Amino acid sequence: MIKWLWLLLFCLCTLVPALGQRGTADSTALPQPKFDRIPQPKKALTLSLVLPGAGQVYNGRIWKLPLVYGAIGGMVYVIDFNQSRFKRLRTALDLKRQNLPHEFSGTGIDNERSLLALRDSYDKNRQLSYFGLFVVYALQGVEAFVDAHLQGFEINEDLSLHIRPQLQPGPSALQDFSLQPGLQLVLRRNN
Repeated sequence: MIKWLWLLLFCLCTLVPALGQRGTADSTALPQPKFDRIPQPKKALTLSLVLPGAGQVYNGRIWKLPLVYGAIGGMVYVIDFNQSRFKRLRTALDLKRQNLPHEFSGTGIDNERSLLALRDSYDKNRQLSYFGLFVVYALQGVEAFVDAHLQGFEINEDLSLHIRPQLQPGPSALQDFSLQPGLQLVLRRNN
């Protein structure tokens, strides 16, 4: 099964970027997707939870697809690694308790205590890996939701922050109406 996942990951990493290439006159500028429509965040989240990466494709961010499947594939690999080690150590521990030869006979961990500690360690890592897979799955959905939500915002290149002097009421303003000099930060937007 792991071989098929690696093959799928390889295909996604090689084919998806090739599909996303667009020729531009200026090769240094990254292409910015232009939408006739603004993606709906709920739809992006739903698509991502039904099929991982579908929300990213819906948002027009196909380049994120290898990242999504790479993260999920990595977590599946870690789960498989810990699962196989756990099963090997569980079998060896059962055989050791029956005083039968096992895979680790004659090694430094050929005692019940060491086998039990290692088995429990891989069991804990396996459980954490399942939790990590859930977190990666949820994060790719949240990322699609947030990306779709943020595509509706207008980004203005002409934002500027100015510092200007200002007279501010002092701490004793209620008694003698004194003003003290200060600085004010002003964010100017050109609408």
